[in-house]
Amino acid sequence: MKQPKLRGLLPGLILIAILPLTLLLSVFALGATTLHQNEMRHMIAMHNAQIVREAALSLAERVDHHLTRLRALAEAAALTSPREAVRRLDLAQFDFEDGVAVDDGATLTSTRSLITLPDGRVLAQARSTDGAMAAYNILSTRELELPVLADAMSGTSRLHVLLVDAQAQPLYHADPMPIHFNAPEVFAPAISRSLRGDSDTLFVTDPDRVEWAVAYAPVPDTGWGLIVAEPWEDLVNPLLRTSLLTPLLLIPAFLIAVVAIVFGARRIIRPLQQLDTQAARAGQGDFAALAQSIDGIDEIQTLHATLARMADQIQRHQRSLQSYAADVLRGQEDERSRLAHELHDETVQALIALDQRLQLIERTAQRDPHAALIKLDELRTLTASTIDEVRRVIRDLRPIYLEDLGLVPALEMLIQALRQPDRPELALSVDGELRRLSPERELAIYRIVQEALNNVIKHAHAHHAEVTLIFNAELRTLTAAISDDGVGFSVPDRVEALTELGHFGLIGLRERAELIGAQLTIASSPRGTTVELRLPL
Repeated sequence: MKQPKLRGLLPGLILIAILPLTLLLSVFALGATTLHQNEMRHMIAMHNAQIVREAALSLAERVDHHLTRLRALAEAAALTSPREAVRRLDLAQFDFEDGVAVDDGATLTSTRSLITLPDGRVLAQARSTDGAMAAYNILSTRELELPVLADAMSGTSRLHVLLVDAQAQPLYHADPMPIHFNAPEVFAPAISRSLRGDSDTLFVTDPDRVEWAVAYAPVPDTGWGLIVAEPWEDLVNPLLRTSLLTPLLLIPAFLIAVVAIVFGARRIIRPLQQLDTQAARAGQGDFAALAQSIDGIDEIQTLHATLARMADQIQRHQRSLQSYAADVLRGQEDERSRLAHELHDETVQALIALDQRLQLIERTAQRDPHAALIKLDELRTLTASTIDEVRRVIRDLRPIYLEDLGLVPALEMLIQALRQPDRPELALSVDGELRRLSPERELAIYRIVQEALNNVIKHAHAHHAEVTLIFNAELRTLTAAISDDGVGFSVPDRVEALTELGHFGLIGLRERAELIGAQLTIASSPRGTTVELRLPL
């Protein structure tokens, strides 16, 4: 027998749960509004306290950074002289807005300190490690970015930001639209608590019966206190007006909810459950599960199709990774085999020859010292040849010129080593002002150029190849391009297709570029190939 529709699970939930719940919500709506206001007060208090704590930490970091720069200046003065240290100082780089002074640091009892002057400004001072020299500077509000901090925290036009020192003297007060109220009534409790090291939010009422939310926090390692005050009505009045309309919105909301539940149970919930099951099976490796069709709204159908495409891409990506990993392992073993052959066939044989020559010289020296000297010259020649061979092997493993001379000389040595009569003509051009990069970036660029040139030599059938380096000071970029006039090849649209076509070297180029934050592009045609690397400096 067919079950009546009204006795189903969904109608039962509507009649037994949703309707009574709606009535209860209507009865207790006003009470909920009050609870909402209290909860909102607590939430805003926690939110404002957290914001002020984070702002205090940020301010402490800027103060510490400023004192660290002062101490660096004092250390420089201690190593040279105050005049020499100031002469070499790049004031624009150190951001000392009001100037800086360097003097004898014997009077200072601490390495770093902050002193509030009678006019409200802050004197920052730091001495060198040996106490011989000290640097002084007026710490301005702009250097501490206090106006920027106040603008960032201004949620309303009546927000006040106050910074005080350890003696409760004001160092900064941001009051965009001055309001005439008794400031001590609002700020005094928060000031005293912040200077004790506490952090929280107080609700204070001034003589004009305006309630203020006052958040406060200590500024670590300075003895200062940061206080932010804002009228409570500016924070909650719009929210309270909205919450009073909640009971009127319950009736249409309930009707819409009923329709949505009926529609959602058939067209959303059930298909989503099916999709969840299929996704769980795909997560366990059964990607064929996503091939099964499901019903549902268009969005669910689109999501299902997207998941199926993702599963297919994951499978292709897994196959590509496996192929690439196998090629990497083969490359490692091939490299080890090549090094073993080179060391055995050349280096070891040369060392054996050296040993034999030494034994021969020992025997000859007893009979004919002059002949022994001639053989020593031959031994020196053989030794020098062996040293050059070992250096060549080391250079293949690690470009020794890269760390000492930089990228450009290392590339010049690389191109010189690759030049041979039966190979393409290689050239290097450099444009712009040369500059050193980090060792990781220079090594990555060197390896990318090395791999690209090896590809040109092995596969391009080219007559000419050129490496171009462009240091662009305006755009702050380095562009490295490797161009040839070879036969070219078809560049796939998808990265995973590179492994399917056996272009493992190109995958290595892309990975090295991504590791240093560079963009690699490959353009190829029957007239040649260009590999371009663009690196922001």
